Amino acid sequence: IPISDYAFFGIFLPSSPINLILINVLVPPACIRPSVISDLRSGSNEDDLSIKLSEIIFKNNSIYIDMMEGYRVESLYNNWDTLQMLICMYITGEAKGLPLSMMPKESIRSLVQRLKGKHGRFRGNLSGKRVDFSARTVISPDPNMSIDQVVVPVLMAMTLTFPQHVNRYNIQSLRQAVLNGPEVHPGANFVISLDQTGRKFLRFGERENIAAKLRPGDIVERHIADGDIVLFNRQPSLHRISIMAHKVKVMASRTLRFNECVCTPYNADFDGDEMNIHVPQTQEARAEAYHLMGVKNNITTP
Repeated sequence: IPISDYAFFGIFLPSSPINLILINVLVPPACIRPSVISDLRSGSNEDDLSIKLSEIIFKNNSIYIDMMEGYRVESLYNNWDTLQMLICMYITGEAKGLPLSMMPKESIRSLVQRLKGKHGRFRGNLSGKRVDFSARTVISPDPNMSIDQVVVPVLMAMTLTFPQHVNRYNIQSLRQAVLNGPEVHPGANFVISLDQTGRKFLRFGERENIAAKLRPGDIVERHIADGDIVLFNRQPSLHRISIMAHKVKVMASRTLRFNECVCTPYNADFDGDEMNIHVPQTQEARAEAYHLMGVKNNITTP
């Protein structure tokens, strides 16, 4: 297409139709395509991308030699078609319309397959997060709960903790939590002393001694209890009210229970759905969650 005709096609410089033709192939760094050491035989197994890149380079050199030495056009075209097939396999992992003789024997993990899908780079590694202080289980309806409450099983409550700072108003209740330890709710799992001598695990420590030495400024990682703020989420999180803040109600159940009036924002039903809770770890985070993400502050649709 002459440059003078670009405007008729709605193309304006520096864009050009020539950019639609692939003339270079990107080579990813070695960390993207690591070699795998084989225990069964000597040497290493190269990654699919490395193997395909070597085949592309070999075939590209063959075409260059054919052109320089004046080989037959038929041989040149065959090598050209093979190069096209190799590049398709390298990028997409599939080349449709090939004869059976040219079809690869095994599927490879191409560039596209490493990026797309649930286990790809975006959804599996970049968008997906691994977090602490979270729990997940099946949900059940409970019409006796307030719309901003969620029933948390006591086994979950004894695993999830909140770092409570000791002060003169809560020191007695936190001493009792330390004495209860990890096995009894409401208890505590760890104590961090003000002098930063380390994190004491209460399952094995001398709880009476630790409780007696508790003083303002220490941190007790106590079990979550009634009235604590947690984030409640059902995937897929399609809009902002897929995650809202609820108040905890600890009960001896095995499921997360909440008022069925709150099903709509979560798009939840009770045919086996599972939901997640996340425990904010600072007072500021709890305040933000309660006032900005609380159910009662998000009753009208956004």
